[in-house]
Amino acid sequence: MDLTLAPDILEQLIEYAKNAYPHEACGLLVGRNAADRFIPITNISAHAREYEMDPGELIAALRSLRDMGEELLAIFHSHPHGPAEPSKTDIERAYYPEAAHLILSLAEPERPLALAFRIVDGEVLPIELHAIV
Repeated sequence: MDLTLAPDILEQLIEYAKNAYPHEACGLLVGRNAADRFIPITNISAHAREYEMDPGELIAALRSLRDMGEELLAIFHSHPHGPAEPSKTDIERAYYPEAAHLILSLAEPERPLALAFRIVDGEVLPIELHAIV
């Protein structure tokens, strides 16, 4: 399985992550076959190097998916200083195994790197990420 981003979605993620710097940014990627909509969610974590989605915003966003006929395709978050790989905390908090995880590294701010994974039962599986331009 892979993750496909509709045009401009990757650019939205990069801009959102840069605006959240030095904190992690987070949100949802939703759509039908490709992620054609990004829903930013407020990071309420007190720690700059982790994220915790605002529960109220998350529940409202997930409810809206049903109304719109969309699916949760991926959980997005950034690593402002680290690699585009799941941390131990990311793996422990992978609560939606049906969704991909897209991590955007800003370790080199002029060359952001995005990678996608499936995290199922603590196992991290890299998947293909396709950004349509």
